[in-house]
Amino acid sequence: MQYPPVYIIFAQACKYLPLEEETILINKLYKLNKFYGRPFLKILLKNFDIEVFKDNPIIPEDIWLYNYIKYEITSKTIPRTGLIAKYEKKVFLKNK
Repeated sequence: MQYPPVYIIFAQACKYLPLEEETILINKLYKLNKFYGRPFLKILLKNFDIEVFKDNPIIPEDIWLYNYIKYEITSKTIPRTGLIAKYEKKVFLKNK
């Protein structure tokens, strides 16, 4: 993978948020020392409803992000394989 999984989730989540909410989220995330890992993901998930990936996706592949967050991320790991790797290869890198 070229990008951390939480960055991919963050980048796609920003597409769903209005500018004001995106700015608030970015300001909260900037207070962290590290822009990756579990603390970053925790703040992101508190401020963004991932159900939108499932209920009202911009692209059909966004359901992969929902399933990755719900079923592949565990309390101990944020894997760089599985659905997130597939999403990065087929969607994220093609849009860069």
